[in-house]
Amino acid sequence: MPAGRFLLDRSLLNPHATVTLPPDIAHQTRDVLRLSSGGRVQLLDGVGGEYSAEILTVTRKEVTAQVGERVEGLPQSPVHITLCLGLLRATNFEWALQKGTELGVVRFQPLVTERSVAAVEEFGAAKRRRYERILAEALEQCGGSWLPTLAAPRTLADTLSSMPCGALALIPWEEESSAPLTQTLANEAKRRGGDSDAETHDIWLFVGPAGGFSEGEVAMAREAGALPVTLGPRILRAETAALVATALSLDAVGALNTGAPR
Repeated sequence: MPAGRFLLDRSLLNPHATVTLPPDIAHQTRDVLRLSSGGRVQLLDGVGGEYSAEILTVTRKEVTAQVGERVEGLPQSPVHITLCLGLLRATNFEWALQKGTELGVVRFQPLVTERSVAAVEEFGAAKRRRYERILAEALEQCGGSWLPTLAAPRTLADTLSSMPCGALALIPWEEESSAPLTQTLANEAKRRGGDSDAETHDIWLFVGPAGGFSEGEVAMAREAGALPVTLGPRILRAETAALVATALSLDAVGALNTGAPR
């Protein structure tokens, strides 16, 4: 088995080609994994493909490798989660990006809300590069093969209006107590006919920032078709709620599709 997995620009991944590894990957290969000529790494293209590569040369200046054939890596879940998360303090937002990637979120949509603690101006080029590196490292670590998309921050209203037709929008809210997320998913699957190919597979989760959504924002989401749900009686931190909602959605829809008991 290859000793390391690394995301690489797709333009560099041509079977049988010799590639010079980028400095950060060369450092990991040479100084952390301590691989030498003949060692192997796994290179990812971020869109489902993986390439076994053999290390050819290792010097202080560069590391080169020969790229193997493309094979299909771990497939995406049939449940496509778009996680719409209110802007948080950087460390909390980074944690949500990392763990969401590990779970299989396909798209992150940062939200500008009434109670956002971070401003859009803070989501600059340098911050975006850092966030994208976190997504890449999480993908490399978790064994996945599909890199999530990180969208630019948008307002709640703009995001609600951009949802594709047929997507199911859920908004965990502390004031909702009668609609558990998993039961809501089951009800929606039944309402839509219980078809395993139904659009309930395209789930948009709206999670507020620290302090949650305001009543006005929840009302706006309802008007746009989003369904308020509860994650239980405890008040969760925003980043915790985001991961709980993601895991419950993946598990619930997966169980419905396989007919597993709930």
